Amino acid sequence: MGEPMRVECLLWDFGDTLCDELSLWRTSPEWMEVYRSFDDGLGAAWSLGDLDTRGFAAELAKRMTLTEVEILAHLNRTELFEFFPFTYAFFRSRHLPQAIVTVNPAFFSEVIVPGCALDEVTDAIVVSAEERTIDKGELCLRALARMNVACEPSRALLIDNKKSNLDAWSGRGGIGYLYTTDATFRQDVAGGIDGLVECRR
Repeated sequence: MGEPMRVECLLWDFGDTLCDELSLWRTSPEWMEVYRSFDDGLGAAWSLGDLDTRGFAAELAKRMTLTEVEILAHLNRTELFEFFPFTYAFFRSRHLPQAIVTVNPAFFSEVIVPGCALDEVTDAIVVSAEERTIDKGELCLRALARMNVACEPSRALLIDNKKSNLDAWSGRGGIGYLYTTDATFRQDVAGGIDGLVECRR
């Protein structure tokens, strides 16, 4: 008999892991300019649930030539999302019990989840704005609690493009894989999911 799998479930980040985070914003110079302005706290407030999507659109309307209605229409265009081909196909193949754990606004659950049918291939979706925290370690713990599978943190692999998020999960006993590119993930997972644990950079 072979060795039992070390990884028993997967916890997926979304932006810049499954999907190009800029794909919704790269549609025009104006959208990119407003995206770069989020460091003033607007983006954080949206992702923490301190600002709902209508309030967010109202704030954007002060920074753009578009109306609130036009901004909301653009934000709802899920067809603009550019997913990383191999990674997203791997995710949708659902090799193990899995959850999405993301720092995002409630808009993620309201629009992106149904628009991209993410709930069809996940056991749980945990969004920071709904949880009122951006602590990825805490969000991962909540995801495990909701997945209805007996998976300890030491066997729950977080796939994320930010080392700080992996460190937060590691601090709670979790394991992680630092996502860099679609091609690298394809190469690293070729020998099996367990091999990703050894690939952290």
